Amino acid sequence: LLVDLLDLNTTSEIFKQHKLSQNDQLVGVQDVISCLTTIYSGLEEKYKDLVNVPLCVDMCLNWLLNVYDSGRTGKIRVQSLKIGLMSLSKGLLEEKYRYLFKEVAGPTEMCDQRQLGLLLHDAIQIPRQLGEVAAFGGSNIEPSVRSCFQQNHNKPEITVKQFIDWMRLEPQSMVWLPVLHRVAAAETAKHQAKCNICKECPIVGFRYRSLKHFNYDVCQSCFFSGRTAKGHKLHYPMVEYCIPTTSGEDVRDFTKVLKNKFRSKKYFAKHPRLGYLPVQTVLEGDNLETSLQIEYEQLKEQHLRRGISPLASPPDSVVSPQHASEDAELIAEAKLLRQHKGRLEARMQILEDHNKQLESQLHRLRQLLEQ
Repeated sequence: LLVDLLDLNTTSEIFKQHKLSQNDQLVGVQDVISCLTTIYSGLEEKYKDLVNVPLCVDMCLNWLLNVYDSGRTGKIRVQSLKIGLMSLSKGLLEEKYRYLFKEVAGPTEMCDQRQLGLLLHDAIQIPRQLGEVAAFGGSNIEPSVRSCFQQNHNKPEITVKQFIDWMRLEPQSMVWLPVLHRVAAAETAKHQAKCNICKECPIVGFRYRSLKHFNYDVCQSCFFSGRTAKGHKLHYPMVEYCIPTTSGEDVRDFTKVLKNKFRSKKYFAKHPRLGYLPVQTVLEGDNLETSLQIEYEQLKEQHLRRGISPLASPPDSVVSPQHASEDAELIAEAKLLRQHKGRLEARMQILEDHNKQLESQLHRLRQLLEQ
């Protein structure tokens, strides 16, 4: 796609040039082609040998439609177009977070739960199209939104700084974006260290340093294949480097190794390190059936305290003001229960999607094992 050659500032200017300012607006295929042609024509001037404008426009359009218009309606939301292209554009990671936040923030440069939800929903479509959404907590973005706002004391709105602070923790639903940046940075990285398993020196790509043993390094091939040297267990903590380390990082890691030397094997088994901020997925979410039952019991108890039978209804000919207000309350409560039912059905649909994705991944793994 060559979108990684595109600068964030240039992307933003091209969106303004094509008057793509209304995020909820739907744009047709011709408008998307016009925008992409401007983008790749600018890139062709800088990278003549790499960019074939018609081919790149066709491939990028195909990718955008696969991600954001799988039903092939011929329409894409402006916000989806922006987030898709900005996510893959060239730029510093935190600068990218800032641009993404700016696209969904209101006039006050603050973002509420709905706006953050729209941002995360569009972002998660990228791994979803690859069939990898289950690894990032699923397509339900509600737990991620809740995680961000809980991190900021459940305020009604968050600032760009608060959003970036949360993104630095690498929440599970968005961890694919910093990983993508690290993979790109590691492609040409050379580390002045030797792999303790295959003896590769210098290590090219990712370098994994042990935080349990001194001078223990592993290359990416050995790490991803699960190979270990004698005396080093898989559950021991490791730190990943996509670029050569600095002297400050060397001192910091030395201190961590020193501390870990005094910790037992049981400690590492009980305290596994996660490289991301886990969010509560749909599988781990609140039990809606239980909460629904509790709410029903509470409503029933309220009616009994008032001396009202939940099943009783007054005759049509005699309707007092008191009964009318009681009927209004019952209707409101029924609506609430229907909303809960809708949420439960939505979660069931998400679970079914997850099962299909897991079955697909299992099928691919079996094919690899057979080969």
